[in-house]
Amino acid sequence: MITGAVLVSGILLVLAVSCVGPTVGLVDGSLRACPSSPNCLSSESAPDAAGYVEPFAIPADEAPEAAFERLAALVAERATIETREPTYFHAVFKTRLLRFRDDFEARLDSEARRIQVRSASRLGYSDLGANRRRVEDLRESW
Repeated sequence: MITGAVLVSGILLVLAVSCVGPTVGLVDGSLRACPSSPNCLSSESAPDAAGYVEPFAIPADEAPEAAFERLAALVAERATIETREPTYFHAVFKTRLLRFRDDFEARLDSEARRIQVRSASRLGYSDLGANRRRVEDLRESW
């Protein structure tokens, strides 16, 4: 009985910690740098960094703003958009089993015809590749 109570308390603590507000937003016009833990990736990291992911390339025949809107709409089907600006959005994805929260951000770089992205887990050291799978799944569906 005590073991069950400790287990339930531990799960509730983990869930509460994953609800803590994220560290997101732009810093000097760019997405925040990822921490050293392998539960975050960003297209604005150094290309040789483990947490690097390619930005979304905007098709030549599509206006950058339209491409950004298309990505925001796709993300909104799968997550909750918390912040929405003309060239930036922040969304929160929840894992299926334990409802952990992961933060996804996108920044429109119209001049380079790219959408820069960052995806990070709020909790834990490793995400077992979940953020990379999420970004690549969005890229395939986009």
